[in-house]
Amino acid sequence: MASGDLGKDNLRRALDGLAQALALDTSAYPEFVRDVLDSGRIQKFEYCTELFWKHLRACLLAEGLDVPNSPRAALKAGLERGFVKDGEYQGVLDLLADRNTCSHIYRQTLMPAILSRLPAHCRTMQSVFSRLRPLCQ
Repeated sequence: MASGDLGKDNLRRALDGLAQALALDTSAYPEFVRDVLDSGRIQKFEYCTELFWKHLRACLLAEGLDVPNSPRAALKAGLERGFVKDGEYQGVLDLLADRNTCSHIYRQTLMPAILSRLPAHCRTMQSVFSRLRPLCQ
């Protein structure tokens, strides 16, 4: 199965799931449950980010562009192609940095700040994805 095929439906479902998880009011839950739910939100964000850049790259490849297999290269090529708008570019770089922090440098003290940025990251991915959907079959 081509990565674009794999990414499109999975990315749509993953972004929907992330948005639903972020909309959940967890204030009434005990601290332990909130921690578990926050960990799930972060994990959803991590795999949304992976699916996001891979789907973006697949769309760029489908357009005949030669894009290295790296998140940063895909995001930059997406900007150059117009899939990522100028005003979104810093946001996609920020979401990639937060994903890297979660995945590679995990520190509990950094998580509250990242959690607070997840709604904006989700909106950015949804915005770019909505632009890709009609163009990348």
